Amino acid sequence: MLAAARTHGASPAHVRLAWTLRRGPPVLVIPATGPPGHLEDNVAAGALQLTPDEPARLDAVHRTSPER
Repeated sequence: MLAAARTHGASPAHVRLAWTLRRGPPVLVIPATGPPGHLEDNVAAGALQLTPDEPARLDAVHRTSPER
């Protein structure tokens, strides 16, 4: 996640949201938009274009994550 964030000049949260958005059905994404800055961050994450190999790498990280 951190490597992808550095590659794109984005935060890890942006990459995580961009990856989640691209997972498609049946995944439903409801990002928090409390403070106005969060809305801007969420829109920026939606516009983030992951490289073709990044979703598979992020899937692998997700499968091995202890927080699951």
